[in-house]
Amino acid sequence: MVAFKLFLALAAVTSAFAHDHSERHHSRDLRIVGRKTSSIWRRQEVPGSGSEFQVLVDGNKAFKEADPALLKKLTDEGQEPPFMFLGCSDSRVSEGTVFRTQPGTLFTQRNIANQYNPTDPNAQSVLAYAVAELGVKHIILMGHYGCGGVAASIIPPPASVDAANGAVQAWIQPIREIFQSSSRPEIVTLREEIKAEANPEEPDVTNPGFRALVEENVKAGVGRIAADSVIANHFAAIAAGNSTTGAERRSGEGGPAEPVFIHGWVYDIANGEVRDLGISVGPPGVAIPQVPFARIAAAADKAAASRSTSAPAPAATATPSESVAVRCAEQCKTKRNFLPRNMY
Repeated sequence: MVAFKLFLALAAVTSAFAHDHSERHHSRDLRIVGRKTSSIWRRQEVPGSGSEFQVLVDGNKAFKEADPALLKKLTDEGQEPPFMFLGCSDSRVSEGTVFRTQPGTLFTQRNIANQYNPTDPNAQSVLAYAVAELGVKHIILMGHYGCGGVAASIIPPPASVDAANGAVQAWIQPIREIFQSSSRPEIVTLREEIKAEANPEEPDVTNPGFRALVEENVKAGVGRIAADSVIANHFAAIAAGNSTTGAERRSGEGGPAEPVFIHGWVYDIANGEVRDLGISVGPPGVAIPQVPFARIAAAADKAAASRSTSAPAPAATATPSESVAVRCAEQCKTKRNFLPRNMY
């Protein structure tokens, strides 16, 4: 008991000496000194004019006062978003800000460099819930120029990494593989430039190879989503006319599986523009709705035409969207051939 009283007395004395009666005393820590041990109690900043959280406090206040009726509606009726959005975790590319959407519009999954991998249970569970339970109509995978994850995949990984850097390096490995294997001219040029440098650095945001790799990463992600078993089964159910699919909405409306379309877009952080890569995928035999954003491929074709000469044109090849659609159709056919009808 005596020891406990002595502890309190020492704490009080120390607090009195440490106390600053100036206007800055709220930022001081309280040091508690005991006979055998000491501790420091960190003062928590109360949100106010000088708080680093003030921007969040002000933003939340404006948000909750903007449309309380919408918040009540979403609470009472639940969510029914028409879009699933897969984007980058970069703080500059928040989907709610880029598209100025209301709550309830986008069912979202974000990660470093907007990747989709079927071995990632987080991303796949979001895809599954979006398609089978929420009944989204469009899946949007959007990358962005200047992506830090893509930039990091361009330069060789450091010789030694800590736990944090190791996790990032492992995550961006699929993009590094695209960079090492791509035959796209802009990427090939950048790859050769990197090889020639003793200490390569991440390229400038305007570098054509960097921008091309951002686009190729989006294309790869769209292809992986289209080939995922969740989408393959859903497309197979549509083709088979199966009304007993898991694509019934959570509200219990039921009915046949509805078409789902997958799109690949790129956002330009320098000017706020969203561009379509022209690689949209949908169920075989179902017309894909027109995307209202300008196509990057169209701009590239126009530039190529302006530089064309009298040389014979190269043989026609399938567009990325056609290639993905073919793979998806084959995947759906395989699912129908090998799985019992009641499994999808």
